[in-house]
Amino acid sequence: MSTTIRIVKTPDVLHGKPRIEGTRISVFSIGITAREHGATVEELLDDYPDLDRAQVQAALDYYDEHPELMEYIQTQKEATKTALSEQSRALAAGSNGDS
Repeated sequence: MSTTIRIVKTPDVLHGKPRIEGTRISVFSIGITAREHGATVEELLDDYPDLDRAQVQAALDYYDEHPELMEYIQTQKEATKTALSEQSRALAAGSNGDS
């Protein structure tokens, strides 16, 4: 009996980003690790021991089939990182003047 691995988007889990059904593991995390950092499927299986090969492959397939969405998620992550960095610097600058 064959089981279909589903990629799902649920608003209250991972802010609606695509993930492997039954997990909180995002397609983006799997895809970026493989495609941008060169991880093999075997390395991904080591990194995500709760996943099987079919789940990893489903995530990679989805990542490859939705480049615009993956680029959008990357842009969101970078914007969040920049905003947090700026906020951290502002807080640090404010605490330096309180002494």
